[in-house]
Amino acid sequence: MDTEAPRMHTHTAYTDADGGRWCEVYLDTYRLPSGAETIRHRIRVGGGRTGVVVLARRGDDILLVRQWRATIGRWAWELPRGFGETDPVSDALRELVEEAGLVGSAAVAVAYLDIDSGMLENEVAIVEVSVQGDAPLRPGWAGDGEIAAARWWSSDEIAKAIRAGELRDGFTLAALGASNAARS
Repeated sequence: MDTEAPRMHTHTAYTDADGGRWCEVYLDTYRLPSGAETIRHRIRVGGGRTGVVVLARRGDDILLVRQWRATIGRWAWELPRGFGETDPVSDALRELVEEAGLVGSAAVAVAYLDIDSGMLENEVAIVEVSVQGDAPLRPGWAGDGEIAAARWWSSDEIAKAIRAGELRDGFTLAALGASNAARS
């Protein structure tokens, strides 16, 4: 039988200048089932709201966007994603407009992920969205310069990019896997 490890104490190690709107880091003390105490880091982003990963489909193709990720020091192709502001479906539709200039329909949350259960507190919703076949892509339509490119990928192109190590974003890979499982 699994025994819980209760959190005994929390220390705020960092809160951003916006009072935790973007990032908070905590040091939590837990008592393990063995009786030993341990300290773990916990990160909360976006005020703790559910994040969103957008799996936009145009027929059988899937939309990926390309942006610079300073944390890893390189450009990455990935599914559109963002912080939660309202509810996952509304957030997904907003992100799709912001990152690719597309209006989606038939949006539905197909799964929820604990993307890094060892450190990140927030859950992330995978929202599948249908996009009209002839809608033009307008990367970075919101004007913040975050998105450099956007394009539709076939499942064969995605599989090839994964095998080649060109598509390796954890949110994207987890969302693709969860979506495939939900469809089977």
